[in-house]
Amino acid sequence: MMSSPTAFPFVRALQQRGARVYTVGGTVRDELLGHPRKDLDLLVTGVPQDELVRFLRRYGRVQLTGRAFGVIKLTPRDWEGPPIDIALPRTEISTGIGHRDFEVTFDHTLPVEIDLGRRDFTINAMAIDLADEHLLDPFGGYTDLQQHVLRQVNTVAFREDPLRMLRGVQLAARFHLRLEPATRAAMQDHAASLTTVAAERIAEELRKLLQAWAPSQGFTLMHEVGLLAYIFPELGHLPADAWQRALRRLDAMQQQARLQYRGHLDLLLAALLCESGLPAAGDALNAWHPAVAEAAAPRVRERLEALKMTTVGAHPDLVATLVAQSAFAVAALHTPAALRHFAHAVGLPTAFMLFELRLADRLANAPTESFADLQELCQRLQQELDQGAPLHLKALAVNGHDLQRLGIPTGPRLGQLLQILLHHVLDDPRQNTREHLLAMAQAEAAR
Repeated sequence: MMSSPTAFPFVRALQQRGARVYTVGGTVRDELLGHPRKDLDLLVTGVPQDELVRFLRRYGRVQLTGRAFGVIKLTPRDWEGPPIDIALPRTEISTGIGHRDFEVTFDHTLPVEIDLGRRDFTINAMAIDLADEHLLDPFGGYTDLQQHVLRQVNTVAFREDPLRMLRGVQLAARFHLRLEPATRAAMQDHAASLTTVAAERIAEELRKLLQAWAPSQGFTLMHEVGLLAYIFPELGHLPADAWQRALRRLDAMQQQARLQYRGHLDLLLAALLCESGLPAAGDALNAWHPAVAEAAAPRVRERLEALKMTTVGAHPDLVATLVAQSAFAVAALHTPAALRHFAHAVGLPTAFMLFELRLADRLANAPTESFADLQELCQRLQQELDQGAPLHLKALAVNGHDLQRLGIPTGPRLGQLLQILLHHVLDDPRQNTREHLLAMAQAEAAR
């Protein structure tokens, strides 16, 4: 947990020279909610920027993140936490489309209330004066927080910065807030302007939304106000029952403690999107139909790449693989050999992820059904690994150099022989001996 801001020597020194130092924004919100403080945002008045930068350099490493924005990142000496954001009061006027172009004025003489007035939602438009711990709340954010209400600070908030709509969605989901009617109406009116926002910024808000205990709340809200159509349009065309199945599965992937990969970003995305091929899959009725998986996988990869989800740690290829392979038949893996072949085909840990994706769905959408078969798959595959089952080429008792010594030249044929040997030992791992495989390779090469 981060130290109290008043414990930092630079804060006390600034106050001694007549500056006012405030915690602002999400820092105040989280403190009022009793949440552990992860980041620290400070606002300083009474000291010009150049003088403030010179002063702070006495206390640690200083970085300016865009001089026009007047934001300073300070890493105090002997401090192992994240950099502390320190800003001067500022006003912003949008001069372009989307979250890119603003005319910014920062002024150490501006009242704190002016700075708070440019913020997105009332729960983020509060400040605490560190001199006396007095709460400044000009827009009623504390009352909204107590009443679980999300309210825009002013009526131009979304027009000036469309990203705020998506930020509002993830805040609503993470803190269990309901949209105040005028704020909801404004989202509906400006939903289409989300297309003007850089994909990387959207990806970051989606990442935060997927960290919520019940991400479904945010995606439901996105659907209601029209934002979903500009992020995951395939989901907007799902039949109502499929949409609800996807949301329940998503929440289970976040909440179920029995899942080893609970909260894993790629699995959360797969849980949300594995039915996105349903509208294009004809008469298929559920996610676990090969036609649905086949239709969804390329769309999922394309969508996640367009959203630049790699910038927040997602892996579109892995998510697409999880979706493509999600329709596996559990009964078809009842033999050890079939399980080994499956694990080889999809790879590890993808196989375990697939079993947990289906387990999350079973727990969410068929809670009265037994899930012992899926748990058994995980246990059996782990046993295979513990016993040293050869699931990939590197696990073979021979390699390409061994086959070359038999007179088999390097090239496609050598690769084919290695695959034949691998599939042979996948059928029976006991055959994974050097003598047996060399003899088998020699016989195969002579054909």
